[in-house]
Amino acid sequence: MSHAYDSSDLEREIEIGIVGAFGWSIIEFEAVLFQKFLVMSGPSSLTTEDMFRQYLRNMEAKGYVSPLEFQGRKAWKRLVIESDIEEPAMTPEEVKEFLAKAHEESKKSKKKKKVTGEQRVNESRVLADNIIRTLDQVMPKLKKDKKPWESSLIDHIDRMHKALTESKDEFLRYVKKNLPPAYEPISKLLQSKGEEMFLLSLRVIESGQRAYPP
Repeated sequence: MSHAYDSSDLEREIEIGIVGAFGWSIIEFEAVLFQKFLVMSGPSSLTTEDMFRQYLRNMEAKGYVSPLEFQGRKAWKRLVIESDIEEPAMTPEEVKEFLAKAHEESKKSKKKKKVTGEQRVNESRVLADNIIRTLDQVMPKLKKDKKPWESSLIDHIDRMHKALTESKDEFLRYVKKNLPPAYEPISKLLQSKGEEMFLLSLRVIESGQRAYPP
């Protein structure tokens, strides 16, 4: 539904036209300002000189213009630009409603942040599991009696962490060079989860917050 065009819209349009009639000038004689306003408004303008003066007085009350005498003639000083009055001022009821909505949005935002923090922890743990599972599947099978894969895996995690801290490209170069079979699945995980979440998950692995597969 379109907004109804009422008297307040017309008044604001005329006020914007009056401010625009100043052009680059800060001060303008009232008579000159009226003539410039009529020229800008076009032949269809129905604004009389008395109406124009009333608009100027209303604008003075709003702080848009101020009267003065210049060279013995009535003049007006522009205090605002057109964009300052393009949007209508809010009524006290609208201000109250706006503040109430802002307060409600602030409460929702705080609640959402708490939930997001918990979700990030859970998501980082799931991603940590996926990283470990992916690397364990592609790493060469070593002698089971010595079980050296754990330290080797942790070394890779540590180096991947340092590489990703430097840059995404450095991280991908490391994986492609040292763990070629893992390059495609790891790069897809990085792409889908993002660098920040991937770094967090690598820290989770390094700190031993997840149990590594046997």
